[in-house]
Amino acid sequence: MSAPAKDLTPLVRPRSIALVGATPLESNKLASWALGNLLKHDVPANLYLVNPRYDTLEGRPCYPDLESLPATPDLVLVLVPAAAAIDVLRQAESLGSQAAILFSSGFGEGDRAGSPLDLELKAFLSDTPMAVCGPNTNGVINCIDRIPAGFPPYAMADELPAGSLGVVSQSGALVSSLVQHLLGNGLGLTVGFAVGNGIDLTVGDYVRFLATDDRTEQIVVYAEGLHDTDRFFAAADEARAAGKPVHVMKAGRSPEGADAARTHIGALVGDYDAFAARCRRHGILMAHDLAELAALPLAQGRWGRRVGVLSSSGAMAGILADSARENGFEVPPLGPVAHSALAERMTLGEPRNPLDLTGQSVVDHGLLPAALDAMGNDPGLDVLVHGMLIGPEAIIDKQMDSLVAQAQQGTPVAVYSAPGWHPVDYPKLAEAGIPVFNSPDRLFRCLGEWENRRHLPRDEEPQAWPDETLDDLLADISAPACAPAEYAQDRPAAVKLVGDGLDHKTELGLVELNVEPSDIVAAAARLETRRRELGLPDAVVVAQPMADPGIELIVGTRVDPEAGPCVVVGLGGVLAELVDDVAIGPAPLSAAEAHALLDATRAGALLDGYRGKPRSDREAAAEVLMRLGRIAARHHTEAEINPLIVHTSGVTAVDVLIGGR
Repeated sequence: MSAPAKDLTPLVRPRSIALVGATPLESNKLASWALGNLLKHDVPANLYLVNPRYDTLEGRPCYPDLESLPATPDLVLVLVPAAAAIDVLRQAESLGSQAAILFSSGFGEGDRAGSPLDLELKAFLSDTPMAVCGPNTNGVINCIDRIPAGFPPYAMADELPAGSLGVVSQSGALVSSLVQHLLGNGLGLTVGFAVGNGIDLTVGDYVRFLATDDRTEQIVVYAEGLHDTDRFFAAADEARAAGKPVHVMKAGRSPEGADAARTHIGALVGDYDAFAARCRRHGILMAHDLAELAALPLAQGRWGRRVGVLSSSGAMAGILADSARENGFEVPPLGPVAHSALAERMTLGEPRNPLDLTGQSVVDHGLLPAALDAMGNDPGLDVLVHGMLIGPEAIIDKQMDSLVAQAQQGTPVAVYSAPGWHPVDYPKLAEAGIPVFNSPDRLFRCLGEWENRRHLPRDEEPQAWPDETLDDLLADISAPACAPAEYAQDRPAAVKLVGDGLDHKTELGLVELNVEPSDIVAAAARLETRRRELGLPDAVVVAQPMADPGIELIVGTRVDPEAGPCVVVGLGGVLAELVDDVAIGPAPLSAAEAHALLDATRAGALLDGYRGKPRSDREAAAEVLMRLGRIAARHHTEAEINPLIVHTSGVTAVDVLIGGR
């Protein structure tokens, strides 16, 4: 059972703060930066400075240690080397301080994981009632209440970037760049948390705090490797229930990225696709990069997938249409009413979707409003996307007025800025809630994430699962195997060596297919010779009747260090690794999720009878996925079936690897 959640209020809104390791502002050290920020923003809390080398600092008394303070501080900022930091934490705990920020590095990063100092800190944090941020953090910045307890660059500005977004980042260095993107979008922060190594307080703890914070409307997260994913997803569910969307950018899409994240924070980093699949199940929106992470909050709304594209540039209209298609949107033809209305109004160009308003729109300022009205009332379109160009301010101003007027009629409108400008450069649009993006792909990815979230599958009623194991499943779907000498069927057989780790039988020459019953003994003898050549004393030769033809899948289960138990499916057989067409979903799976997983690969189309081929039993395949998901969720079993042959009726499991061997 996990420990009860700690109260983060003293960390975020302390009434008193002690800065241990305080140094003069001119020293230009981390501690001086932290002190400078607290003084610059006139922190509304009692501030105590602690350093035995000074009697006063910046006109304030300086104390030799925490025990010398006139009162117990709510929050202790620990700005001393790692070797001395744990003693400071112990002093703070003994005095009754409720929270601390441990800025020091040198505990669990890189090859320091498991060092005596790292283990000592973990032992202390596992038992302390204090809420401790860090180590290896640059602080907690409460922008609303002007409490910058740290030193990220954005906290050094003359004004803290106050707003309605809560930010949680496992990188303190990155968060200021994220804030710059947010500011360009006209967005600001309630609180910014730099998680650091997150030994005591994890990403999930900060998300849970923001989920209950009245001033936070949306939550933005940069994650690398999560120590406690169940806590994170539970917190995301709380945020969703409170009407607060959670946006995540996750490092580790590539092996190299995962290694960098692992080294940075000393945490296990799992499969990105598995994590993303679990995020989708919990309604979390995913971003590919910092700019997209900062843009996702702008796109909140109901968009639909049928896009009407228009611009005064035909090139721009074409670029937007390409991006829409590439990101899963439709660009349907105009309906007859919209087509007729535009044909009557346009003197140049062709009334179509995507719509090139041509140079006529530069001199005919009524054309854009007319086009927006015609397309906005087209029942075949859900959303209008306008490509904004550089032009005289008077023309751009009129275009913005037209877009605002259309949005006020209830039409979802989004804008792509071809010059690469930000929402703050289009104040009229920002005030009207029209999102502006400086990349067409980013525009459609953001709109698409919100649409995906809107169409989450409904939670199914809890059901009592049968307590079956993988052996139970295989007994139902596997081709029967026997010793070669015992084969008694009159149909051709597959003769093969089976044993731990033998997952590439074809390449190793360990299987013979379509062997006539009269040749089975000879084939088995050849494989026995091969077994001795390869030094496989535990492998045995078996014979199985050849399975009926069908679509070959690879299906299996995996227990990911971050996403937990998962189900994997894709095209199988000898082409599985070559094609690399797999989808992954968190276990267990509902029937709808099992079918969606099949459709996320080419297997879905093949099962449905591609190009006149007979339809395969996709219901049976989905049933296998659901049973695997229940087995993985209950028993954390890891296994791979390759191939699982899906026939016109039923399925057959041919080869199985168990336990990741």
